[in-house]
Amino acid sequence: MNKFLKASTSITRLINRQQSTIETCQYAKRFQEIEASELKKGMWIEHKSKLFQIEKVVHQKVAMRGGFIITDMKNVIDGSKSNIKFRSAENIELVDLSRSTYNFVETIKDGKAFVFRRIDSEGDEEDDEDFVCTNISQLDGYSPYLSLFGEDTEFHFRTYNGNVIDFKGPTQIDLTIRSVSDLQNNNVLHFENGRSCKGPIYLKPGDKVQIRLPEEVFITKV
Repeated sequence: MNKFLKASTSITRLINRQQSTIETCQYAKRFQEIEASELKKGMWIEHKSKLFQIEKVVHQKVAMRGGFIITDMKNVIDGSKSNIKFRSAENIELVDLSRSTYNFVETIKDGKAFVFRRIDSEGDEEDDEDFVCTNISQLDGYSPYLSLFGEDTEFHFRTYNGNVIDFKGPTQIDLTIRSVSDLQNNNVLHFENGRSCKGPIYLKPGDKVQIRLPEEVFITKV
């Protein structure tokens, strides 16, 4: 009976967090209507219910017809690229995705989901909101390290329809070497979180080293 109640409580917590995620996305996403002629590199737009980032803009003038805007765009969610032509006066939905600051809270769903708590600039806990990320690839390689950072470590990212965009975290972390293996005269350092990187031959198990993230490159011995 206790196991059933515990499971029910966990499910309720997850549902509440997912609802909070939806509310967070709606809050973070703001639209502004502009004409295609105003498009610039780096802008975020929503086109056919998909989020794109403008990578290149070419203005094509056509006599007496107003001209066209030819764009190279990247789908922010799946990474696919498109070349789309708009009429110069065509209305485009420009998306303003605000970047928010979060603390990592915990891992749930057997390591397949990650809970972050949004914090405001003044640290007012009443405004904190939870966001659940279920796509590890959107964390830019940070997922194996999240639990190793301090609870006050700040992560920065944008959200769009439940997706994490432009994830940024600390650029270095200190780790203790669990074991060392030799690969063609280059030491491979293995850590407790299952990750590894190449390192100098003088390092040994138990040594603490500094690693650059998200590249997972050895920096120095601590």
